[in-house]
Amino acid sequence: MFNDRDLGVLGGGALGAILCLMLPWSFAAKVTVAVVILVISMALAFARFGADRLTLEQNLKRQLVFRFQPRRYSYFRKEAPNSRPAIPTPSVAHRPVIGSISFRMDETGLYWLMTAWLAVIGTYVVYWAQYLDGMKQAAFWIQQTFK
Repeated sequence: MFNDRDLGVLGGGALGAILCLMLPWSFAAKVTVAVVILVISMALAFARFGADRLTLEQNLKRQLVFRFQPRRYSYFRKEAPNSRPAIPTPSVAHRPVIGSISFRMDETGLYWLMTAWLAVIGTYVVYWAQYLDGMKQAAFWIQQTFK
């Protein structure tokens, strides 16, 4: 039903965004860093790489295994032993081509994504209202609207 890996990455990104409140920066910088963390975690959760549409860690593992495996080279043609020497060519077909990147939104669904976004935004609104005099600012803007 749901991919636990995608939900874990989204949850980790949401937790990282909430933990940005502890940074000793201005509130605007905290929000900017939190949004960047959320966008990166969403991209990592939903991105699929290569021709087989694998996750990032599966694709990196395949590429590393391919890079470190020994190669077999053929220096002679088997069909004509008396012909001129052949140019050495690797017997491995071709290096894997990095295919296009696709996003798998149907596996995890947008509900979990929106839940993570709303949890982070709600945490930031509560923090703004409680610690940054957000209630006074909201009251000021409401007074200006109804004058």
